[in-house]
Amino acid sequence: MLSTTELLRKLMSFRPVTGDVERVNAGVAFLRDYLAAAGVFTCVEDQQGRQILYAATQPTRTPRLLLNAHLDVVPAEDDSAFSLQEKDGWLYGRGTVDDLGNCAVVAEALARTNGRVSAGAVFTTDEEVGGSTTRAMVERGYGAETFVLVFDAGDYYTVAIAQKGILDLRLRARGKACHSAEPWDGDNAIDRLIDGYVRVRGLFPKVSAADQWHETMVAAIIQAGKVHNRVPDSAEMLLNLRLTETADPDALIRRVAEVSGCEVTCEMRCPPVAVAADDPLVQGVVRHFETGWGRDLRVRKLNGATDARHFVALGKPIAMLGVPGLGAHAKDERIEKAGFERTADVLTDYLLKAGV
Repeated sequence: MLSTTELLRKLMSFRPVTGDVERVNAGVAFLRDYLAAAGVFTCVEDQQGRQILYAATQPTRTPRLLLNAHLDVVPAEDDSAFSLQEKDGWLYGRGTVDDLGNCAVVAEALARTNGRVSAGAVFTTDEEVGGSTTRAMVERGYGAETFVLVFDAGDYYTVAIAQKGILDLRLRARGKACHSAEPWDGDNAIDRLIDGYVRVRGLFPKVSAADQWHETMVAAIIQAGKVHNRVPDSAEMLLNLRLTETADPDALIRRVAEVSGCEVTCEMRCPPVAVAADDPLVQGVVRHFETGWGRDLRVRKLNGATDARHFVALGKPIAMLGVPGLGAHAKDERIEKAGFERTADVLTDYLLKAGV
């Protein structure tokens, strides 16, 4: 068996950028063989040519505890980012914190506890572009009897108990085309779209770093017109909404249509994740990792989304944490070496002591 750090180094060497399915699949094949050699039950599923690894300490699709981490990463500035570098107690490189470091920790914990606990892990391969592989695994019957623990929090000594849902809405305004030198002969769709957007923006509170846990909306993409001398008869905009667990998506869609005066279509929606802070399983994780790491954990709610959203359909409590690191997706992405290596020990101990 490799050390946890050497396993991370090997996973990074595949350069498993999400869009390069061949390289991602090569990483899956390596980790499958690595875990199988340790006696861990493994199974590879296929989702439109993309491989997904399931590994478990017992041959079942529904262990008591289900772990999750993803084997794909975002692109890097150059290939040198896929060579693990150590400096001043930190390990640098693409995927260290998001999410290959977590994959290494989860894999090590399964190998160390094989046959002694009831735990499994879904190692998915397209989290960075939406997580269809995670959704597919849930649809194929992979789940948990009691609890789901997603290793993808991407922050420094935190545990997340909630994350916002996503609602993508397309606004489309219609007008009448004419020559731009004679705008009185037409009806500019861009004007209609902008006016509608401004009214929609009024439905949401002003954003502030000091007050984050509420619904937010941003204009993400806008498309209209092709030439400078023609008033366009069509304009559209994609809005990205982030919703808390108290939001009503259907009511929001109706309200946006009423206020904007535009055609509204839903392009994507996914549910929020929320579990009570005093949930016994969550509290057990917090206490155990605080003891194991030797420091207090910050309990937080995520504005962004992880693959945790796809496990909501299981109806089980979900918590999110990860190896202590900083700079996910950044040029200086890194993890604390001592904390990273300690995480594999803490997770192993948790599996053995938590009645899994």
